[in-house]
Amino acid sequence: MEYRQLTKEDAKEYRDIRLEMLQAEPTAFGESYGENLKYDIGFFEDRIKNSNIFVACVEGKLIGTAGSFIQDKIKVAHKAYLWGVYTNPTARGAGVSYRLVSNVLDALPESVELIQTTVVSGNAPAIKTYEKAGFQEWGIEEKALKVNNQYYDEIHMVKFLK
Repeated sequence: MEYRQLTKEDAKEYRDIRLEMLQAEPTAFGESYGENLKYDIGFFEDRIKNSNIFVACVEGKLIGTAGSFIQDKIKVAHKAYLWGVYTNPTARGAGVSYRLVSNVLDALPESVELIQTTVVSGNAPAIKTYEKAGFQEWGIEEKALKVNNQYYDEIHMVKFLK
């Protein structure tokens, strides 16, 4: 297993795993498969450029992702957001997501004081991974996502770095 940061040259492979994750786990992410299917490769190049995305690879194939971004507004530049954490079902249970989240955390600049994320309530493996990485729940957003006319609550989590 190799862990590394994505580069612009990885845009096609990143698009493939992004579509995989959105199709396989439609209730786990705020974006939809259909939306992402319409985006050209430039969209994924920009996402890589504007975020800090790590991947897990087996024999060159991406099998996991985790990313973060920091807003460029002065008042919120001390916060980062963890997003897009996914591990292909064939590799689950081996700590891949935890390792990816750890890579994201290790790569945060010194100026970041806290990192936030959300997780659909009931997703026990993801909650366990985030708690292991030091995140704690701070609130619940009811009806945060609506997928196929069904609502899903999201747990808001934070890890204070300073």
